[in-house]
Amino acid sequence: MDVSDKQLQQLYKNFLEFADHMTGEYGAMEVAAIMMTQALSIYKSALPEDDYNRMVDNISSMRDKVQTFGKPVLQ
Repeated sequence: MDVSDKQLQQLYKNFLEFADHMTGEYGAMEVAAIMMTQALSIYKSALPEDDYNRMVDNISSMRDKVQTFGKPVLQ
């Protein structure tokens, strides 16, 4: 499935709004834990094992480059 940049931007915006709402209702740490679990499950389901392992290694290696959101999310 080919997704355009515009579609990806809309998906990102929609998901960010949903995550913002959920963190207000349940807390940032709980929501983040569920998001990480679901993301890894999607990768593991969609990728061959070698590609999944490379993806997880790449995520780990980028930990110092992750940016924070402009507003505080931990309450």
